[in-house]
Amino acid sequence: MAAIIATLGCDGKSGTGGAQGEAEYQIRGVLIEDWNRMATRAEISVSRNDTLFDSGLVWIGDETLSFDSTTDTYRLNVEPSGTFPEGSHRLVLADLPEFMDTVLIDIADTFSVTVSDPPNRLNPGGDVVTLDWTESAGSGAYVMAAVPRHLAYTGAGYSEWVGSSEGTIPISAFRWSNGVALDTGWYYVFAYSYTGAPDSALSDDPLPVPLPGDRTDNIDQTPISGRFGTIVVAGRDSVYVTMQ
Repeated sequence: MAAIIATLGCDGKSGTGGAQGEAEYQIRGVLIEDWNRMATRAEISVSRNDTLFDSGLVWIGDETLSFDSTTDTYRLNVEPSGTFPEGSHRLVLADLPEFMDTVLIDIADTFSVTVSDPPNRLNPGGDVVTLDWTESAGSGAYVMAAVPRHLAYTGAGYSEWVGSSEGTIPISAFRWSNGVALDTGWYYVFAYSYTGAPDSALSDDPLPVPLPGDRTDNIDQTPISGRFGTIVVAGRDSVYVTMQ
């Protein structure tokens, strides 16, 4: 899996954090490039010594994140979705004048997803659906997802971690919450390519379907710890679920 590397002292002192004394910082966050909305969004929560840290500076590459007091996170929302091309980028956290440091983040390349079965995208009885997608260079692994199209980006839907470039969406994804009654109509189906450990809570709102859960924290080097990851959402495909 592609790694995120915390590089201490390369942009400034890994110093004291001022009046807080010897400071420790924790970040949780995600950067999402969504080719369905043609937008890039990043959201990062930062704490210093286990207390919300809202007076810092955070930027990725040449883009500065702004602190949003309604969510208590640093946020970025820019267009187009290819703002950050495939490769490594610098995420910088600054607590001036005492501290500034960098976390290197990896972003995977764009890719495409196709429903390969059923080939005509008609799904009588809500049977399993097979997805294939092209390789996303630099990817750590993938997520596949399905959701009734009117519920995309609402926190609903099915998702699953996938290690390869294909997967099968189970019949349960096309049922109501009781797992039995068929829920007919158009479904959007997605594949995400991710690197690192994107925070699931902060990615719920900007993703068409939430992540299946959290990955293990991937930043663990004093004074910065936590988790961060990036997600590339390929352009969606769709299936139409009908009664038998």
